[in-house]
Amino acid sequence: MTRREMDLRFPLMLAAAFTGGATSILNADAPSTQPTAHGHMRNGASDAIKTLIQEPLAKMAKPVVAMITLTLPPGASSSPHKHTGPVFAYLLDGEIENQVEPNPPQRYKPGEFFYEPPMHVHRMMKNLSATKIAKLLIVQVEEKGVPFTIRG
Repeated sequence: MTRREMDLRFPLMLAAAFTGGATSILNADAPSTQPTAHGHMRNGASDAIKTLIQEPLAKMAKPVVAMITLTLPPGASSSPHKHTGPVFAYLLDGEIENQVEPNPPQRYKPGEFFYEPPMHVHRMMKNLSATKIAKLLIVQVEEKGVPFTIRG
């Protein structure tokens, strides 16, 4: 699978995983697969589905999952803020520096990901390029009717 194909299919796989239909989005043109005893699809010796990160969700009365893309212009950075629910981020393009307390700043390249626990201060996210955009795929768990981002 090429990088472009992965970029196009990843959001579908992620959405299917949240709805319990992860096995339904495998390509029709892929070699035949058989589920393992644990429900994972096998393609020869390699798994077609790989868990990148798994974290508990916050307890919410009316949870809603949102999948968004975030594009950071060259050199752009965010100001400190918190989120009321967890954030799962996957870097599609570019290179960023990101800091979520209590961790030190970390750099991320395409294909890398991070988790932001609810109510932890997100100190900053910065596009490290002066000429290219950075693009992230973000899955966030919100509570319906409650603001998700708290500035400051």
